[in-house]
Amino acid sequence: MWIFDGIIDASCDECDSVYKIPVKDFEVDCYDSSYSENGMGQKNEYQLLYQFDCTRCGNDISLNFDVTEYPVDVLNSVINNSSGASCNSKPYFTYLDDSPIYTLPQPKIWLPGDDRIITDINLIRSNIPNLTRFLRDNPQHLHQIEPREFEQVIAEIFKNSGFEVTLTKSTRDGGKDIIAIQRHALGIDTKYFIECKRYAPDNKVGVEVVRALHGVKNTIGGPNKVILVTTSAFTQGAIDFAQSQASSCWDISLKDYQDILSWLNAYR
Repeated sequence: MWIFDGIIDASCDECDSVYKIPVKDFEVDCYDSSYSENGMGQKNEYQLLYQFDCTRCGNDISLNFDVTEYPVDVLNSVINNSSGASCNSKPYFTYLDDSPIYTLPQPKIWLPGDDRIITDINLIRSNIPNLTRFLRDNPQHLHQIEPREFEQVIAEIFKNSGFEVTLTKSTRDGGKDIIAIQRHALGIDTKYFIECKRYAPDNKVGVEVVRALHGVKNTIGGPNKVILVTTSAFTQGAIDFAQSQASSCWDISLKDYQDILSWLNAYR
């Protein structure tokens, strides 16, 4: 099997500050998978995304690459769509052996109705309730699950809290990884769009992501409220926008790693 790998050297367009970002910290989204008509098999299109604010000048930086895998296991092309910074390197494939990537020797979890102790997250990750319980007891592994699994865990938490939950298909549009509806006895229902960002701890969510999510709220068929959930934290610019620049402080909620820990602790 392979993984995306490499170091992206990025230079801020405003102040020339240089950053070295490991590709393993990028959010990876396979937004299209199809079979070609010329007999070369499956073609996969990926977006690799890492967003942050320059620590020196506050410039919004979005490191964004479109990667084509065609045929399978062959890196066909890499297109740099980054903004706010110049990059002189690109992601590439690194091939691994068939051993599990996420083998966790220490944490343990009892599975209901089973007399085994599971110590490998690969053995429970296909069962989202079990995975959620595992993360409740071992939250330090939130950053090791896949972005889609993180969305499923958040959806499970909301479902467990009484929401009607729909997990949307993986797309590049953003704004609604999860649609959650809260039914009220008086017939006054509330609709939420939830965007999930499984980021590395030091990769804070920038204001451009919050601004884009707020824009989704005002579309036709939009929600009463939008929620942005991340395994990292938010830049000060993102917090300021949600608190003072959004049309209302009721429109958007920002939930970070500490909030997720509280949600997991309440999960039963």
